[in-house]
Amino acid sequence: MKALVIDDSKAMRGFLCHLAAQLSFTTQEGEDGRAGLEVLIKNDPREPFDLVLVDWDMPRMNGLEFVQFVRKNRAYDNVKIMMVTTNNTEEKIAMALEAGANDFMMKPVTREALEEKLMILGLAP
Repeated sequence: MKALVIDDSKAMRGFLCHLAAQLSFTTQEGEDGRAGLEVLIKNDPREPFDLVLVDWDMPRMNGLEFVQFVRKNRAYDNVKIMMVTTNNTEEKIAMALEAGANDFMMKPVTREALEEKLMILGLAP
């Protein structure tokens, strides 16, 4: 399985990639929504991403804008998108889900929490 990790924090990207790798994902990274979108678009469609873990607060293109853009393209309907952020208000969660995110995870992230969310999304290793 393949995961795209998008976060403006290099340390957080590295941590999330490490967790995803432990759960049998190969990973690619983007340092903000726009860079993540470029990775997604340039990806070989014969080997699509199964999962995108995307932060909310980033420069150039934030996570919500990323989700909205991706969900406008039917080619990415099967990609599961999980917002991974410190924004935990009901309003923010509702906005992310309405935009097309499949789930929402609060930082700090643990392997156990990620595994649980992956099971809910049908992506458990």
